[in-house]
Amino acid sequence: MSSTAVNRQPMMLDRPLLTSTLVTTASGQAFSTSLIPTATGNSTRIIDVNTAGTDNSISGAYIDEIWFQYSQLVNKYFAATPAVTGTYSANGTSVVVTYAGHNVQVGQEIYLDFTTYSSGSAPADDTFTVTAVTATTFTATIPSVAGPITGNVNIYLPTDFCFYLVNTSSVTSISQFLPLFTVSIPSVSSSQNYSLTLKSILPLVNQPVVHSGANFNSANSTVAPKTRGLLIGNGSALYVSVGGSLALTNGFYVNLQGGYY
Repeated sequence: MSSTAVNRQPMMLDRPLLTSTLVTTASGQAFSTSLIPTATGNSTRIIDVNTAGTDNSISGAYIDEIWFQYSQLVNKYFAATPAVTGTYSANGTSVVVTYAGHNVQVGQEIYLDFTTYSSGSAPADDTFTVTAVTATTFTATIPSVAGPITGNVNIYLPTDFCFYLVNTSSVTSISQFLPLFTVSIPSVSSSQNYSLTLKSILPLVNQPVVHSGANFNSANSTVAPKTRGLLIGNGSALYVSVGGSLALTNGFYVNLQGGYY
């Protein structure tokens, strides 16, 4: 159905879109090196909007929600890839973990399994919030310990994903992968169902133009509210890959919901 002068958003309920794709393939390198996969096969296609050119009845697809569902049900943490081993130094309510090349970000939750300790007793294994990072270390807040205590720790790192736009039906070169945005999912139970809309990771959609009213900041704002999602043109596809050189031991289902227009 076409849009009206009152409601300029097109109605797409006649052609709904819902897909679910298991993603386990790594990009072949850490995203700190490059977002581009090292090989054309190191990425998974999650939606194809008529790249074969066989359906001229649509202009494209609109996706207003993408969410990740981890492939297992967990109650504390998950291991999309095996834990890595680093060292730690705990004192008071702070622990500094050393692991070169980690992908941890400030504000993320991370599960730490303390395996050895130099004196007293190790901090209790748990999920902690990261407060600071360097290239080789990250700091988290822990329940108070009588330190300093040092030792080894198993680290359940976040899983990094990158989404790509591809404008061809046959991928023959890694240069055809056009990065759109990245996602870093902490390996804790609260992230096993991870919405890119609720997390405000999907980009803002400026078209179709919507009317003024309540937006992100105020119920009485005169600024037109924005929606989050993707407008994918006819002849394009969306791919996703996992950062790192190892495929996921336990993958994520990448789910999309929207419609064609």
